Amino acid sequence: MTKLLLALYNCLLLVFLIPILLAIVLSGKKNRQDFFYCINERLSLGKIPKFDKNKKKIWIHCASLGEAKAVEPVIPYLRQHNVIVTTITKSAREYVSKIKDITYFSLIPVDLYPFISKIMNKIKPDVLILIETEFWPSMIYCANTVGTKIITVNGRISKSAFGYYKITALFWRTFLRLIDYISVRNEQDYERFARILKNKDSIAVTGNIKYDRDFTKEKILRESLFYKEDDLIITAGSTRENEEEILADVFKELKNEFPNLKLIIAPRHISRVSEIDGLFQKKQLNTMLFTKLTSGNKDILLIDVFGKLQTIYSISDIVFVGGSIVKSGGQNPIEPSAYSKPLIFGRYMFNFENEAKLLKENGGAFEVCGKQDLKDTIIKLLKDKSLRAQTGQKAFNVVKMQKGAIEANIKIIEKYLNE
Repeated sequence: MTKLLLALYNCLLLVFLIPILLAIVLSGKKNRQDFFYCINERLSLGKIPKFDKNKKKIWIHCASLGEAKAVEPVIPYLRQHNVIVTTITKSAREYVSKIKDITYFSLIPVDLYPFISKIMNKIKPDVLILIETEFWPSMIYCANTVGTKIITVNGRISKSAFGYYKITALFWRTFLRLIDYISVRNEQDYERFARILKNKDSIAVTGNIKYDRDFTKEKILRESLFYKEDDLIITAGSTRENEEEILADVFKELKNEFPNLKLIIAPRHISRVSEIDGLFQKKQLNTMLFTKLTSGNKDILLIDVFGKLQTIYSISDIVFVGGSIVKSGGQNPIEPSAYSKPLIFGRYMFNFENEAKLLKENGGAFEVCGKQDLKDTIIKLLKDKSLRAQTGQKAFNVVKMQKGAIEANIKIIEKYLNE
């Protein structure tokens, strides 16, 4: 059954890849450049170094920049071993290339059996660590066939994704059962995995490793972005379509009452920056792109590069979590919380439901419903500096009380390394 499902999966993946590749080729120079970046690695043609035979091999696979950053504090615990890290995105690969104590890093090959089998047989890791939802059937199957112990760290199934997993439960159960141990973020994830696997023996709640990161080392000064000390900065992180218009209207209505009010918008998809810029221009609001930053008028700053949002949180007075007023599931609220910033988000935080619940219950965030509620909440925070400080401190306390997941997961990893 497993081999049959794997063959079916590979055929379907190949069918889907053809139009996707065609769309990338026709979509523009930047998309082509991103796709062909290190294409040899995507085709399992990358040069793999000789590993120290006296050390165990640990292969960590994560998807994007957020997961790569979460993995960084795990690496020092494993430096006595050969550490291999693979990623999906270019930005994540570039990030891990700068992390110390990594023996080898690359983009993950396309999850087709011939490519994955080739690299898996070259590396033959003792342990394969999959971060969050990196459940690639060919990868899991090939790791299992070479005798690799497979562990999921920070395992999660969001409320929105659970329906999909239930419909395709037979398929996913087949491959998830090849994973030796699944450590998950919280009780909700635990129950969802248990229902898919119909077995709780190989699942445990160990917490979210993203809470364990040291965010304090990544800061900037307001002066570096030409802001004044008395400016009131609202940062809207990872916004989605239709949210920018709401933010524009709210900002325009508040600007007269708060002349030193500034808005920073980091859209989830940078390709939308010109569209968002046009929207603000129509509303007669001055904008400036981050890549063209000067000391001029920048009531609204649009972030048009990757990797800057986290440091911008450090200079913010209020943070709005994007993707939460529209039904996109929200974005990670941990980073701004770690900087002791008061948070605002909408009702649709289902991708981070546990984090949102903890923040609300502990007074570190405000949940809003629509434009007027958003405006009223911002006014309340802008008028009360002590409320901003108290809410931000409570958000930080949530992060602090959730730390410890890395050490819990290291114990599990060491157990399988020593078997």
